[in-house]
Amino acid sequence: MPEVTAGLRVLVIDEQNVTRRMAVKMVRDSGAAEVLEAETPLQALTLLDAQERPVDLVITDVKAASESGAIDGVEFVRRAAERRLVGHVVIASALDDAIIRTVETMARGFGIEFAGHVKRPISPESLRPLIVRLVARRAAAPLLKSRSVHVTVEDLRHAIADKQFVPHFQPRVRRADGVVTAVEALIRWRHPDRGLVSPGAFIPLADRTGLIDGITDVVLEKSIAWARIWRDSGIDIAVSVNLTENALSEPDLPERIALLARQHDVPHERILLEVTETVAITEAATSLEALARLRIKGFGLSIDDFGTGMGTPEQLARTPFTEVKIDQALVTGVFDQPQFYGVLEYSLKLARQLGFKTVAEGVEGPKDWQLLSDLGCDEMQGYHVARPMPGEEVEGWVQGWHRDAQ
Repeated sequence: MPEVTAGLRVLVIDEQNVTRRMAVKMVRDSGAAEVLEAETPLQALTLLDAQERPVDLVITDVKAASESGAIDGVEFVRRAAERRLVGHVVIASALDDAIIRTVETMARGFGIEFAGHVKRPISPESLRPLIVRLVARRAAAPLLKSRSVHVTVEDLRHAIADKQFVPHFQPRVRRADGVVTAVEALIRWRHPDRGLVSPGAFIPLADRTGLIDGITDVVLEKSIAWARIWRDSGIDIAVSVNLTENALSEPDLPERIALLARQHDVPHERILLEVTETVAITEAATSLEALARLRIKGFGLSIDDFGTGMGTPEQLARTPFTEVKIDQALVTGVFDQPQFYGVLEYSLKLARQLGFKTVAEGVEGPKDWQLLSDLGCDEMQGYHVARPMPGEEVEGWVQGWHRDAQ
């Protein structure tokens, strides 16, 4: 019997009874704790609405719709995201890869993580690696645990004004010698009554309403303040913070970040600013201006989610970035997924050819570490190194890591 993954709940949507039941059996055989099924996306929404908590994964064909006027799989993704019914989605479809990539980008925009694409008909060989991979990714980024946390726009505005958002930091280390080089700031909400609120409960709303940049400002300021505290204690590491495309359009962004660095006496090269690959290859004049000015001022610039975007080598060569972060979708468990190995190898090779430092996200175990080492990746980040932690714990962790490093 397969080992049952800790509480993994899956919903399979397929209008063909035989195909659906075969997929359900494959998911069960892969170790899911509970498997639900629905014939159409509309039935699936009704089923999910009746659940006490979201499902971890939905497997659906984006064309799925059985009667005239019914919603298809694409609309299902949007509605499920709006109601916070689903954590991850796998698309089972024979459609062109370009269409699948569009749906993937859309799903992430609505707050649902894309867990992969399998061709129809589904086979155990194509499905099981995605289930195993999802289990690893759940550890790195916990799924929505409950829909009971209701967040409003006013809640977010109040939290921004009170600076309730805090960074938790995930370290990254240099492969060659194990030295801790930087930490990435991940947004958390420390609510005075609710405690620590999961990002999944508020990030989608913040993105849709444009409040994410106000949250980022709070986290950026606190992250730079922590960099000074660690430096004073003898821990000289960089801190990286994610920026949105909208933030780059603000003309005073470089000056504001430089002012924060000056106020906390943190060298510019110890502040890394991350943007997604899609944003990195932008042709928007205001964003290009911000990127150029930030780099001129000596800040590090990092391309996040590298390898999952649509940037060509020519576009990337024209950017002022100093490093790339290989997306965890291309890293976690890839040693068991030969279909992704080529993409990972190409991404690392391209980054080196362009002169970028390479950082792998989602290094969850020794096999991930070894594979990335064999491919020559410069730095590692993931649960195999450390979980995200409050700023108060970073100094002790760094000291312990140096003691335990091999």
